[in-house]
Amino acid sequence: MTVILAGTIRVAPERLAELRPHLKAQVEGSRAEPGCLDYALSEDPLDPGLIRVFEHFVDEEALAFHRASPHMAAWRACFPQLGVHDRRMSSFDVSDYRTI
Repeated sequence: MTVILAGTIRVAPERLAELRPHLKAQVEGSRAEPGCLDYALSEDPLDPGLIRVFEHFVDEEALAFHRASPHMAAWRACFPQLGVHDRRMSSFDVSDYRTI
């Protein structure tokens, strides 16, 4: 079974430039973790300030490791100073994962 998280966060469009280094650090740190299959934080080209989140981990243990990581703590810590808000996430346990 793999675990997929998908969702969005928002930031004021004028704060995107300040957020980008944090996006990069979070993606780099997460992709380097054991058990991370994919991790993306992407700006929506049609909705300025909307960041789409996609996370894919081999199992709940890998996700727990991710949540406890230092770069995850740094990511959360930047939210108040940059005005990140409206976090909406969903988690999916995928029992029949395959590539097509």
